[in-house]
Amino acid sequence: MTTPDALRRLAALGRTPSDRALLGHALGELDARHQLASGIAAEPNLEAIMTEFVTRLSDAFGSLPAIRGMAVLDIACGSSSSRSPVTGRRTAEFEPWMCRLLVALGAHPVGLDIGEITDETFEHHRVDLGVSGALDYLATGSFDAIHESRLFGSPEFRSAHGSATERVRREIHRQERRLLRPGGVLIHSDGRRRPARTTGPRQPGEPGPSGAAAGS
Repeated sequence: MTTPDALRRLAALGRTPSDRALLGHALGELDARHQLASGIAAEPNLEAIMTEFVTRLSDAFGSLPAIRGMAVLDIACGSSSSRSPVTGRRTAEFEPWMCRLLVALGAHPVGLDIGEITDETFEHHRVDLGVSGALDYLATGSFDAIHESRLFGSPEFRSAHGSATERVRREIHRQERRLLRPGGVLIHSDGRRRPARTTGPRQPGEPGPSGAAAGS
């Protein structure tokens, strides 16, 4: 069977032969189970989203095979009930693609979202992140990595929480520090980071390796 061009482009993002082989296999699984190629054909921006996800994982872990067996928390992972904020129609762009990709790469993701998540092979929970203590049920130090994808910059998040947005941000960041194992990987798409094994420049107010804040 011929591999669609979009899947070949995504597989080529692997930085080593082993990365490319594993990624090609994983993308094939996503296509068979979730019709990734046809989703990209219908909504081309989905390819850009998958490109970002693959790049983040490569930057965070160094090699894709290193992800195997990792426990990864994906905050605001997306859902099967996602709708476009522009058209109001169902869209594949906000489905839980990171968790799906992690499963295909051999990791053990846990997805959190306020939307419905159905017919998925990963552990998932329906959670309102705006509620104080919403993540208290998760055990301290239970994740090797935590992924958060533009949650606080989304218009939907700011519309839902209004003046409470900063309170919610602080609470989620507190929970991330609690839930991440020592030396774990915190993957933020907007550049915020934990001192150990992370993916962007430390920002003012974020703790440094000695506990001091950058810019303090």
